[in-house]
Amino acid sequence: MFQSKLIYYSILIVLILSGCASPLKTDTVSFEPLSSYKNKQEIDSLEIAVVPVDSLEKSKEIFGTDLKSANILPIHLIVQNNGKKEFEINHQQIFGITPDGKYTVAYTLNKTAEHVRKSSIGTTAVAGAVAGTLAGAAIGAGIGAGIGYAGGDASTGVATGAIIGGTAGAATGTAVGLSDSFTVKFKQELANLAFEDKVIFPRDIQQGFIYLKWASYNKIRIKLFDITDNKVHELVFDVSVAR
Repeated sequence: MFQSKLIYYSILIVLILSGCASPLKTDTVSFEPLSSYKNKQEIDSLEIAVVPVDSLEKSKEIFGTDLKSANILPIHLIVQNNGKKEFEINHQQIFGITPDGKYTVAYTLNKTAEHVRKSSIGTTAVAGAVAGTLAGAAIGAGIGAGIGYAGGDASTGVATGAIIGGTAGAATGTAVGLSDSFTVKFKQELANLAFEDKVIFPRDIQQGFIYLKWASYNKIRIKLFDITDNKVHELVFDVSVAR
């Protein structure tokens, strides 16, 4: 009876969690030619487009989840170098600017992963892993108990109970450790698509995401370094953020 109840509640937990925040799982990104973007600027034959990922549908398509639930606004940068110069973009010199003139610098990958871990995305992922461990242990214990009962070995039930208790305790006890491992996993997923710091060589097409704290920015400021001529350019893009 105990094993049946444990199986039931464990499966119930998994089913409940399956209806919560989706896990972070990045996918490859498709984009259009630079000429098709309205929010584009060109300097010395270098084209740059800036696209906020502010819709639920687009966020789920790219990241597998709604990053707004982690208070993160991904900004897609697409760059094409049609000239002969080399350029560099430092993501820590990219800022979101709100209508009242406040600047917010892009997050590092570590900080972005920490925010995802602390959000409902991370909580659901860790709770789901623990519930899955419990369900697996309960189902295995139930099968073992059934075999013991059929063989007339009463001690099997006691042993099974001990296994369940030990496994459940271990699963609960490792929840903190799981949280750290999930932070690392989130960072790896975000790094797959991150723009970070890039040198854009002649004929290069580069793209990737920077991660900002979610806010209703109306401008994005980017510092562009012309390596060839040792010059600095400051570009400001007009944007709008929905939701």
